[in-house]
Amino acid sequence: MPSRSILLWPVGLVGRVSLVLLAAVVLVFLASAIFYEEAEIYIDDDARITQLVEELSTDLRVLRTTPPSQRAVLAVLLSDNGINVTWRPPNQPETDEPLYRLYHLEQTLIGLDPEFGKARLRIYAERADSSSIHGTLYLSDGSRLAFIVPHVLAHRHMTRGLASAAITAGAVAIAAAMLVRALSTPLRALAQVADSVANSHETNWVPLTEKGPREVKGLARAINAMQVRIQRLINDRTEVMAAVSHDLRTPLSRLRLRAGFLADDETQAAIEADIDEMEAMVNGVLAYLAGDLNPEPQRVVDLVAMLMTLLDSQSDRGRDTSYVGPDRCLVSVRPLAIKRVFGNLIDNACNYGGSAHVTLENKGKEVIITVVDDGPGIPEAEREKVLNAFYRLEGSRSRSTGGIGLGLAIVKREVERAHGQVYLDNAPGRGLRVRVTLPSQTPNA
Repeated sequence: MPSRSILLWPVGLVGRVSLVLLAAVVLVFLASAIFYEEAEIYIDDDARITQLVEELSTDLRVLRTTPPSQRAVLAVLLSDNGINVTWRPPNQPETDEPLYRLYHLEQTLIGLDPEFGKARLRIYAERADSSSIHGTLYLSDGSRLAFIVPHVLAHRHMTRGLASAAITAGAVAIAAAMLVRALSTPLRALAQVADSVANSHETNWVPLTEKGPREVKGLARAINAMQVRIQRLINDRTEVMAAVSHDLRTPLSRLRLRAGFLADDETQAAIEADIDEMEAMVNGVLAYLAGDLNPEPQRVVDLVAMLMTLLDSQSDRGRDTSYVGPDRCLVSVRPLAIKRVFGNLIDNACNYGGSAHVTLENKGKEVIITVVDDGPGIPEAEREKVLNAFYRLEGSRSRSTGGIGLGLAIVKREVERAHGQVYLDNAPGRGLRVRVTLPSQTPNA
């Protein structure tokens, strides 16, 4: 049974975005209410300053017109809860003045009443954060009107206002971050799944959890159904091609057997050549599909030993081969798949370039294997295309060699599955150069 708080959370994406906007409006309203309250306090302070000017102006005029013998008593009568007034005769020495003089407030009061300037107004505060002020106004005979006004300054209000603004801004930022994260989490998961579907070499798709707003749930459900359909199509295609390719071996074997009984040697040679070509095609398709049908586990192998075995096999057939690199290099790979990769590269180099020169460099985090031949190379415009399945270069790749355009496609697919990269270019003064990079320690599949 879902809790009440979950029921209050809208189901749809539009409802959730609307709720986020409503929450932002409420927070702004509360912040505005706090700031308006602070503004009213500032207005009250301004009104208090105006009232203070009026009171001091009245007191100054009254004491000026009063005989000196009556000024002390009159000052007591002029004092009230808002201001404390005393009169000091000329012969009374001045006491030590407070430490902080308030020049800005002096100029403000003098601006409101120029008479304060003639009376040499002085205003002080006991401390920098004090809200009460002390002041002195001089009469023409040298006597002084001293006054104390409590709680007329409002330093605390500015602090409270800044604190309120900071708290409000922080609350809005945290709430927005949490809400946006909650809304974007399902979308990020959708993006990751879509990216995995887009990778042709990634077939282990993970079903997407159907959660979040109603619209996101519907999209996740559609993507999961799409994954199932795509996986079914890929499996059906792979199984059909594998079955057809495998079943072709039987009639090809019968054809080869029957061709052996032909009396015409020329016809027999032509038929056997066609059979060889068809068998090469079948073997190439089966090799291409083997990685999808039966992916082998990874294990640690000596890459140098594997390369030397392939090169020795070509050398025994009279091909020009060479190897430059360390005597041992351990990597974690799918052994048969990687052996097929470098077998294809070395076969291509020998068949189309007349030689295969292999270089291995162990750079710690990655291993770089380079295969160079002495052939015509591949034009730059064709280098990306030759990595696609069933694409062949005319002229430089003749059908007499038995190629059907799967060798480099297998190389690309298996190297990417091993978390490596394949680069093609033409070596200066030589032929095609294929550079394969593999991690020294590839992760387990």
